[in-house]
Amino acid sequence: MDTLSAMRVYVCVVKLKSFSLAAIELDISSSSVSKQVSQLEQHVGVKLLQRTTRRLFVTELGEVYHQKCLSILAQVDETESLLSTMQSSTSGTLKITCNMTFGQLQLARAIPEFMASYPDVKVDVTLDDRPPDLMRDAFDLAIRIADPQLPDSSLIAREISTVSLFVCATKKYLAQHGTPQQVTDLSEHNCLIFVHAANADAWTLKQQDESVTVKVSGDLVANNSLVIRTSALEHRGIANLADFVIRDYARHGDLVRVFPNHQPEKLSVFAVYPERQFTPPKVSLFIDFFRQWLADHQHSDPWA
Repeated sequence: MDTLSAMRVYVCVVKLKSFSLAAIELDISSSSVSKQVSQLEQHVGVKLLQRTTRRLFVTELGEVYHQKCLSILAQVDETESLLSTMQSSTSGTLKITCNMTFGQLQLARAIPEFMASYPDVKVDVTLDDRPPDLMRDAFDLAIRIADPQLPDSSLIAREISTVSLFVCATKKYLAQHGTPQQVTDLSEHNCLIFVHAANADAWTLKQQDESVTVKVSGDLVANNSLVIRTSALEHRGIANLADFVIRDYARHGDLVRVFPNHQPEKLSVFAVYPERQFTPPKVSLFIDFFRQWLADHQHSDPWA
């Protein structure tokens, strides 16, 4: 028995003083009305109604129960109405987790624009390169670079952009150690490794239709790409970094592209969120906003 449903039937019967009229109002059969009221009486262990061939009377305890039912059903309706209002409005706190450097250099720039457009939304951001547990930590949304390994079907991943990775170094480093002519030559160089990258120490470049992957190594391994960038700028080695990490340094000539005739490796930017029947508007709006923001601000080639 659905207790709330039976309560609604009972309240309707009391209001109309008739099983048949209640059946018409609720658009169910009279037998269903009678059955649900009987089940409700058995459930509470109290006679709620007295019935004769002509009239229907509410017992003393039945009236007490009727008043409680009215109160409970009113609270249920109010709660459902509140949730419906919240679901249809863009408000509340949006809790986001994102890769560290991407969050610092990209997400951080986009958030003020989003909040200016949606002032009723508060944003709570956590930057971390480790894979998040969205359910445990109650995140609404994760922004991740690379193809996430979704732990279960309760997560949805939507690609919202791509990131190009460029093999680069300073002119001074290349003058001292030589410029690699083939992708495989990278194995002979000091390569600076960002451990949280999807490619890590296996770098892939493509020329025409041929892809070449080379295993690289070096004297620096770091879990933050800004550490790798700083070391590269100090002429310590060759790095494979995302376009948004090196853009300004490429533009000013501090870093040069090592294989200008090869296509860079591309990674995806995913919006990852829990699968729900109804995705909150604040999540959907931010995903659409950030996808457009990245389209307006991402540039495929930092040297162009």
